[in-house]
Amino acid sequence: MAGVYHVHKLNENTYLIEEKTLINQGLCYLLCGEEYALLIDTGLGYRGLKETVGELTKLPVVVANTHAHVDHIGGNHSFKEIWFHEADRPTFAFHTDPAYTLELLTGGMPGPVRLVAGILTKKLRQVDTSGEYHYFGDDKVFHLGGRDVEVIPTPGHSPGCVCFLDRKARMLFSGDTVCEWGILLHFEKESCPPETYLKSVERLKEAEAAYDTIWPGHHGFPVEKSYVDEYLACARQIVDQTAEYGVTQGRRCAKYKRVLITIPEEK
Repeated sequence: MAGVYHVHKLNENTYLIEEKTLINQGLCYLLCGEEYALLIDTGLGYRGLKETVGELTKLPVVVANTHAHVDHIGGNHSFKEIWFHEADRPTFAFHTDPAYTLELLTGGMPGPVRLVAGILTKKLRQVDTSGEYHYFGDDKVFHLGGRDVEVIPTPGHSPGCVCFLDRKARMLFSGDTVCEWGILLHFEKESCPPETYLKSVERLKEAEAAYDTIWPGHHGFPVEKSYVDEYLACARQIVDQTAEYGVTQGRRCAKYKRVLITIPEEK
């Protein structure tokens, strides 16, 4: 699909692949070592992702997902070897169920709008699950040859959310754990409690001396390191019950300076 993928060269062996259409925007990253290349996330998987990656490297490509949501795993099938955190296996089952992802996408919409949205997104919600899937724990390191990429477990948005840290390049790839706009914890069947997300952001804060830039899964890029402090403050206010709440896109959210965190409605 011409025009969907836009490549940004970050350094000599690292590329940002932006998947951008009228209905979505997602960020994937290609990290090339001497022996292998690591593709972090595959977006919704429009046609042309494999070809785009093939134009950037001839190395064998391994896929690693920051988490198993449909907008991060949709192009996994274009590659042979695929990894994500073992805690997101139930999440993967949810997000490869077209009925579940339709409900996520259209919940709260009027009936006619829901019908049209369902028709327009039907193909994208039919996730191809073929490929050799593998599951890592909290201590996984991808050895690419002269380049190591560490997993940092950051459950919150989903139980198996992770960030990837390249200490040598001083780059953190944050998926949906730290983004410019906000973090979503309102998915009742899969999001973790705010207390869990708070511990995850504390983990990123503890590691901040190892990275200079943060590369997220959506929205603007890169993200300033100060966003980690703002998410810390926002999550602490939720946990301490001192947060100020508003509504964004019909969802209850806590806001702090530039960031917001959505949470389930009170029952």
